[in-house]
Amino acid sequence: MPSVFRKQTTSWQHAGKRVPVGTPGAERVTVTSRRWYGAVEGKHVPLSTDKAVAERLLRKHLADADLDRAGLADPFAGHRLRPLDDHLTDYAAALDAKGDTPAHVLQIVARISAMLGGCGFAAAADLDAGQAAEWLRGRRRDGAGAAVPPGAEFTPAQAAAVLGVSGTALRASLSRHGLPASGNGRARRLPRATVERLAALQGRGWSPETLNHHVRAVRGFMRWLVRAKRLPCNPLDALELVGTATDVRRARRELSADELRRLLAATGGSRRTFRGLDGPARRALYLTAATTGFRASALAGLTPADFNLTATEPTVTLPARFNKSRTRKVQPLPPETAAALVLYLAGRVADAPVWGGTWASGRRGAMMIRGDLAAAGIPYVVQGPDGPLYADLHALRHSFLTLGGRSGIDLRTLQVLAGHSKPELTARYSHRNLNDLTAAVGKLPTLTGPPVCTQFAQPAVIQGQFVASTGTTEVAASAPVETTKPPEYQGFVTISQHQSLARTMGLEPTTSGATVRRSNQLSYAPIDMNPIRPSRIGKGDFTRF
Repeated sequence: MPSVFRKQTTSWQHAGKRVPVGTPGAERVTVTSRRWYGAVEGKHVPLSTDKAVAERLLRKHLADADLDRAGLADPFAGHRLRPLDDHLTDYAAALDAKGDTPAHVLQIVARISAMLGGCGFAAAADLDAGQAAEWLRGRRRDGAGAAVPPGAEFTPAQAAAVLGVSGTALRASLSRHGLPASGNGRARRLPRATVERLAALQGRGWSPETLNHHVRAVRGFMRWLVRAKRLPCNPLDALELVGTATDVRRARRELSADELRRLLAATGGSRRTFRGLDGPARRALYLTAATTGFRASALAGLTPADFNLTATEPTVTLPARFNKSRTRKVQPLPPETAAALVLYLAGRVADAPVWGGTWASGRRGAMMIRGDLAAAGIPYVVQGPDGPLYADLHALRHSFLTLGGRSGIDLRTLQVLAGHSKPELTARYSHRNLNDLTAAVGKLPTLTGPPVCTQFAQPAVIQGQFVASTGTTEVAASAPVETTKPPEYQGFVTISQHQSLARTMGLEPTTSGATVRRSNQLSYAPIDMNPIRPSRIGKGDFTRF
């Protein structure tokens, strides 16, 4: 049985430093390693500083080597020892090959890297669901935020240094939260209240939706490792999503039809230019977004060649490369939108983007529409029951699906128009307020009025058949003649015909020999309600009802 050993290293030293062999005054020094080693298939393998543990590890390595020679080795052993960063690089390449956008791949990789680095997971063998769950709980807790030094106002550079962010991130935060600032260029100043507000926002813990985004990203990474035969199972399968209804940080609202008309009117007459888009261009952009539900990236990629506005049914075709689902989509256009776009697109280059520029790639759509909403007198943020509701550019997609639902379009059709894979996603975009619910409840039947007695009601008679009080019947092929006269004025019927009609109406037929019949619906006479006694009438006899 091979035994463990410690390595001995010999070197020449002079004055405590290693020197070349033969240096005058140098001494030969032999150093014994602290770690025990073992020989496995002719290689020295480091084991442990504890001899007993090192002996156990050596036996394990030798047993694995025997299994490997017999073809019974663990196929995941090598992948467990590989750094997770290498696996993540391969996963990013797989997402890119699948067709995901570069921005999406970077976002997914950043979320996975944040969790792996925060938990200290270096290799697949380190993955632990409990440790990951504890790290996620820590991200949800609020912190103290950055300490703001004394001062009434700060320059952007000073504020960015206090918060530990870049100037670009600082400007984005000011725009996102609508915080006040004064001056431009070098005269730009941020009041102390603004910097303190940014510090407080920075100290807030993650929202439930942000946490769920990280969990979904790591779940996808783990599933890929299993499918790629790099892990036998998902070690983070126990991670669960958290509820988001109680802590919504960025909720959107829909714009009403009146608000959309005001927005389009104000934007069409605007003289402001934003990232290369003038007022008429933004008006056409908002109109298209509100009547197609397209996202900002899809709108930015459309060209005049994608529009078919002269057909009987005008459409716009969204190329697969600009669609989130990576599929080609043909979307119908309302006639008023098609008429407006015919005028706007006249004379434009067929293959040039209709709404080009950096407003979409720079994520400035919210800033763009915010200025136009202010010009139209429409609030950008309103207070909802669970927090603030924003009317950014993506809110036009919410408006499209909400107005469609209120107009009577069914959920399945809305799902196809939105391009969603599940109806649950569409339902999140189609909002209903108290007025919608009140109108729906108002359609319910009255339950507190006086009861209506239908036991002795005369059924309506259609030529050749009776209509029961349930309101169901089989309509004859010929044009029916409806009357409310009782059957006694309609002529004669035989008992057998009476029983056939009763079966057609789903009523209890007359039972031969019965003295009392329980079904009152068979008594059609308005005055004489006594049941007919079949025992007194012959089979071929006729009688009046």
